[in-house]
Amino acid sequence: MDLEPKLPLHKPVPLFTLLDKYGETHNLAKRRGRDHLLLMIFGPAAQPEAYLHSLAMHADEWKQLPARGIVVVPSEDTAGALGALPFTVLVDPNGRVRERFLPQAASAGIFACDRYGALYHQWLSADVTLLPNASEIDGWLQAISMQCSI
Repeated sequence: MDLEPKLPLHKPVPLFTLLDKYGETHNLAKRRGRDHLLLMIFGPAAQPEAYLHSLAMHADEWKQLPARGIVVVPSEDTAGALGALPFTVLVDPNGRVRERFLPQAASAGIFACDRYGALYHQWLSADVTLLPNASEIDGWLQAISMQCSI
């Protein structure tokens, strides 16, 4: 199934403010200019636990680029079920962030952005198992890091 992206490449992704699974506020605008971002957004039908744990093994490598991961899930129950991850886990209970980033048929999306929020690549899927593996994501984060250091 081909999913039509909502976000244009090389333009800043929409800003948002959400609470993390501990109730602390996180504002995407405050992260601008610091680290490249891997935004991982999941809808209510997604089961992201296994996928996120497979990516977690690469989080230390990403920090060296520097890149950080932010996970957006629909509920505190989903966030709590993820366990300990080296990513910031945010809760989007009303689905507002999900609606701005994901097409209706997508249950998950991965967005590779530079430190200023410009979108370099996106993967959209109706099935979490069809999302890119860590090696493909590594390649994009390294390319963003090299381009932004020029």
